[in-house]
Amino acid sequence: MKTKLIHAAILVAVLVTGCATMTTDQAIVPLQTETAKILGLASSDELTVTNVRAGTADSLGGQDISYVATTTKGRKFDCTARMMPGVLLSAPTLSAPSCHPIKTHD
Repeated sequence: MKTKLIHAAILVAVLVTGCATMTTDQAIVPLQTETAKILGLASSDELTVTNVRAGTADSLGGQDISYVATTTKGRKFDCTARMMPGVLLSAPTLSAPSCHPIKTHD
């Protein structure tokens, strides 16, 4: 009986502390979709997301994500978003991205 109680307590502890996060690779598709909306593009197919980097996690597990978004017409944007881990069974969330044009001179 005591071991079942200990196993149940361990399971509950794992579920409570097991916050769901996403890797930078997993973040590319939602970032691409949201960035296309922010930039007013008709489709996320008109956008490429590269150089995705995640900062160090804060005490709540949130991370700043930075990346470069390039449109099919060649316009480049330096973008950032914030990823917050999901709690228990909820998925992690990304904030709306903030993008600024990168000036390039050819």
